[in-house]
Amino acid sequence: MKDTFFTVVNPVAAEGQQQGAIAQGIGYAITERLIVEDGRPQNPNFSDYRLPCTMDMPPLQVAFADSYEPTGPFGAKGLGELGLDPTAAVIANAIHDACGVRITTLPITAEKIRDGLASR
Repeated sequence: MKDTFFTVVNPVAAEGQQQGAIAQGIGYAITERLIVEDGRPQNPNFSDYRLPCTMDMPPLQVAFADSYEPTGPFGAKGLGELGLDPTAAVIANAIHDACGVRITTLPITAEKIRDGLASR
């Protein structure tokens, strides 16, 4: 292994990919809801299936840790959409920390929070 550490090969693209992944995670966590009855989607159109847009996004700051992958080009490794995986859990944990209600099903809605508060 080399003594040199590299962060990312294309920082602008990597940051954009992670911001997109976080947007997907926010949609998965709080806005997207596929309604299926008898095996058929009841909201198959984007007018019925809400996706987050630019105005729904909080300010984001993306940072990368130095790393070195000896088998990758220039010490790089795959980035993928790492920001997607933890987003729903992060939002659910923030709600639990804020008001003591644990939401365990997605999407997280105001009604679920209200019902959780009422049942306490």
